[in-house]
Amino acid sequence: MKEVTIIIGVLLLFTAIEGISQKIIEPFPEPFWEGDVTLVKNTTFVVTAHNSGKTYKLSSTTALGALDRASKEGNFDYTVNDKWYKQYGSLFVDSIAGKKNEGVNGWQYWVNYPDEPLPWIGADKYQLKDGDTVDWFYGGYGKNPDTASMLIRIHVHIVTDITPPSIEFTEPRGGLYIFDREIIHFPGISYIIGKITIKADVTDDLSGVKEVKFYIDDELKEVDEKEPYSWKWNETAIGSHIIKAIAYDMVGNYNVAQSNVWILSI
Repeated sequence: MKEVTIIIGVLLLFTAIEGISQKIIEPFPEPFWEGDVTLVKNTTFVVTAHNSGKTYKLSSTTALGALDRASKEGNFDYTVNDKWYKQYGSLFVDSIAGKKNEGVNGWQYWVNYPDEPLPWIGADKYQLKDGDTVDWFYGGYGKNPDTASMLIRIHVHIVTDITPPSIEFTEPRGGLYIFDREIIHFPGISYIIGKITIKADVTDDLSGVKEVKFYIDDELKEVDEKEPYSWKWNETAIGSHIIKAIAYDMVGNYNVAQSNVWILSI
């Protein structure tokens, strides 16, 4: 009987050791999304609190800005709530990729885990540095990125945008135009009969396009802040003129497109 008891005890001991070892070597769950994002200094982004419908313009180089950029790179959504904004001055994230806060479980963030302590300010106020890693993780009190049930890991690169946007006219682009239709294209001057819509193709890979200003002979005619960037020239005009468009990005860099036209529009 004594031998049986010893054998059972040994078996239980080995079972316990095996369970502990499996728990120790069990790999942590793979992040739902992990990747690099580039944030631009001195730029902002806009979020809308789903509970109130209010919009907030926030710094792009915050922990929330990193999540916003990652959501676009990773093609997932997130929502913010401003229920306690007046009290604490911060928004809080209440869902990511469809995973909502429930009871004591919710979304938290940690910058440079485990080397730095858990932040105690709102993610929309935490200013990041180049090279930071932001973990957004789901769980209750005492959880961390290693023990969370869902994890998003964001590697942050912060840059200064000194590159102007690119801009070129897509209409007119040289040739003959009659009543806002291109009849034939050829390089150089554009000949225009009747009204015409001036169109510009504008891109900016870093901070984004803020606005495009359209000019005729250096006289400002239109400021367009949304794509497609265009202005309909429907004024009376005869003879040679210079059309010009200036594209600005979010940090003030700009670029110019300019073209000579001959127009008959009465």
